[in-house]
Amino acid sequence: MASSPSADDRQLERSLGLRHVFVLSTGAMLSSGLFLLPGIAVEKAGPSAVLAYAVAGLLAVPAMLSVAELSTAMPRAGGAYYFLERAFGPAVGTVAGMATWTSLVLKDAFALIGMSAYLNIAFDVPARPLAVALIAAFTVINILGSKASASLQLGLVGFVLIILGWFLVAGLPSVGSGEGDLEPFFEDGAGGFFAVIGLVFVSYGGLTKVASAAEEIEDPSRNIPLGLSLSLLVGTTAYTLGSLIAVAVVPATELHDDLAPIHTAAEQVLPAAGAVLIAIAALAAFSSATNAGILAAARYPLAMSRDHLLAKRFQNLTRFNTPVWGILLTGVGMAVVVLIFDVSAIAKLASAFVLLTLGMVNAAVIVLRSARISSYAPGFKAPLFPYLQLFGIAVDAFLIIELGALALILTGGAIVLGIVWYLIYGRTRATHAGAIYHVFERWGQLVDRGIDREISQAMQSHGLRPDDEYPGLIARASVISVPDDVDMYEAARRAAEVLGRRIEIDADAVANRFLEFGSLWIEPSDDHPTATPLAFFDIDDDHLIIVRTERGIRIPAEWGGRDEQVNALFFLAGCTDSPGRALRLAGELAAYLHTDEAAAVGAAGFEAEVKEALLPDLSIGQYPLLPELSTGSLIDRRIDELTIDPGFHLEAIRRDGQVLRADGDLVLIADDQVTLIGPLDELPDLDDLSTILAD
Repeated sequence: MASSPSADDRQLERSLGLRHVFVLSTGAMLSSGLFLLPGIAVEKAGPSAVLAYAVAGLLAVPAMLSVAELSTAMPRAGGAYYFLERAFGPAVGTVAGMATWTSLVLKDAFALIGMSAYLNIAFDVPARPLAVALIAAFTVINILGSKASASLQLGLVGFVLIILGWFLVAGLPSVGSGEGDLEPFFEDGAGGFFAVIGLVFVSYGGLTKVASAAEEIEDPSRNIPLGLSLSLLVGTTAYTLGSLIAVAVVPATELHDDLAPIHTAAEQVLPAAGAVLIAIAALAAFSSATNAGILAAARYPLAMSRDHLLAKRFQNLTRFNTPVWGILLTGVGMAVVVLIFDVSAIAKLASAFVLLTLGMVNAAVIVLRSARISSYAPGFKAPLFPYLQLFGIAVDAFLIIELGALALILTGGAIVLGIVWYLIYGRTRATHAGAIYHVFERWGQLVDRGIDREISQAMQSHGLRPDDEYPGLIARASVISVPDDVDMYEAARRAAEVLGRRIEIDADAVANRFLEFGSLWIEPSDDHPTATPLAFFDIDDDHLIIVRTERGIRIPAEWGGRDEQVNALFFLAGCTDSPGRALRLAGELAAYLHTDEAAAVGAAGFEAEVKEALLPDLSIGQYPLLPELSTGSLIDRRIDELTIDPGFHLEAIRRDGQVLRADGDLVLIADDQVTLIGPLDELPDLDDLSTILAD
């Protein structure tokens, strides 16, 4: 029996769709940044704080696009940490993981302070003990599962947006006629304005939260960039218009000391019931931010533990498939912040750490693209590379400086702490370097070819799109059995000969291309270990060649291996124009080969049995077309003239040693062998094929 996945390799379940991406990001943003921070921002910059929100949202676009690109290239738990560790190596990864986790903890502690302020509108309760109790409640919710957590977000964020929309529609007509004053707009000059842009950047920290849960998002290539874009647009609009109404209708002397400014403004523009609903919406927003913050932050210890930079216990998943130790650590960290720090310090520090993280994320895109790693094939690419990223880095550095000495000292201290932790704990345990060494190949001894393999493995979390045609890839595959004494080079040569004939490229060139790319991942198993080499060609279709042997083939370092022995090699030739599709197909194949059922591939005797073993929920049959058989009635028929029963698919035609796609204009001829896929155990016998394929 195949070995069970280790704790290192267990994957989080993909259960989050576009609506979850939107509400996780929006819920993370629409909390303290809107319901608490405007009063503090206006105190420091006057009415120009309104413009600061809009400018901050615009300046967050480069980081948002970079986060989307990295998340679609490497959809794994850990978000910014995972990206930065793979780009720069474990030393920077350690700093990034700790810094990003700290920023999330600070930001969500800030949300809990806001929650306490709004609760005190109606109830005379001790704020800090209540905040700690709420942290405990949301910690339990996250332990019970990310889908339950994200589903809670749907209700909370939906309610917040409805009530907030009412407030904006009712309040905008009051701009210019309320008790507030928009003049002088730049009350504290340009310096105060730029400092507040940095301060309110904490409002956009939710952008990284989605990335940390990317491993659990369905079709991340579509859902992450679209969800983040919608969220940033909605968040920026709400911040700008909401703070504008507050400044316009609340006198400045009241607004400066107000920790519930949107409620105070609502009392001016809404009926009494509306103001109550705003307070309830604020509590829902704080709740959703805290919930999303714990969900996101808990994935950072999990990812760092997978890379041996934290203790192995952080990889432990509950029966609900959630990282329990990371969730508990995050809850404790938030409680400590709430009990120790004041609101202004938390806002500044949270913004500084958000800016630091987003600056490094922009840098990671530059490094990973410049490294030219073949398996780095994001489903979404940020435009204007590298100018957009360089602009984002410069802006982030400038705004951190504008936040003042305290922010600089503490972010610098966090960097030093991360480096010290790496030197003491992580240096002897880290297993690979970063992609940055691929940029500087003159440091040849430092280049880590395994990083290509790491990024390839990340694609296993990507999931298939409806048009990726995984069953068709398996149906068109060729299966080769080789003697036990064959080495990797001979196995690749034999696969290249078959593939070369199929794609009309010289066999030596095909073998060299696979060796040049060196991109593969290996699935360990007690009975049937396998490897999936991947390379890209200027072809119109993806192709798979399966090479099998009984006693194993050693994967040398030149091929990206570590002397592992495998019993099967799955050579996947992907299209240069669609690298993401090939990586998703390879990831789907590898995900199946990781299961206990993968041993059936080795036990299969015939080609059809091998293919059927790779399609556990389907049956696959191969039928010859001969004039003397009943299948002769299909000869000389165009495929698009045939009526195929629902549930069955004609996937491939084998003709003269070639495997052809079953395109509609293809005419079947004598001696063709057709490959049919259908429901499990429902394929027809040879004599009954015409009942499924009727003309």
